[in-house]
Amino acid sequence: MRIGELARHAAVNIQTIRFYERRGLLPAPSRNSSGYRSYEKSDLDRVTFIRRNQELGFSLEEIRQILDLHRAVAAMTFPLRHKPSELSAIIALGRERLETIRQKVRTLRAMGLRLGSILHQLEAATVVTCPASTPTRKAANKKLQKTS
Repeated sequence: MRIGELARHAAVNIQTIRFYERRGLLPAPSRNSSGYRSYEKSDLDRVTFIRRNQELGFSLEEIRQILDLHRAVAAMTFPLRHKPSELSAIIALGRERLETIRQKVRTLRAMGLRLGSILHQLEAATVVTCPASTPTRKAANKKLQKTS
């Protein structure tokens, strides 16, 4: 597929694809006989992976580390007799990111509770007069008293 198709399927801009290539997150694509970039399904999977991880708060450098570590793990033969350092690094990075996500969830829940409380108070309040019109009404009454 061409770069426009890849961008459309991955829901990113064409410039994003080129940026990922320049940063080494996406391998340079092969070129067809006309010189157009030619992408594979694996490229779409990778761009989707990068985009989703960015949405989760991973930096591009962390995503690069995950991709590098994934490549190292994919090259290993299983079953493993001991846990290699690469796998331990993936686990540590994943745990760190999981804690960050959990903290964001706690913060969002607290914000939701506060907003819900404010809305409840506003919905339960009975407004007899518009607070904005009170000063105007008082000023009008003073004018009436002066003219009387």
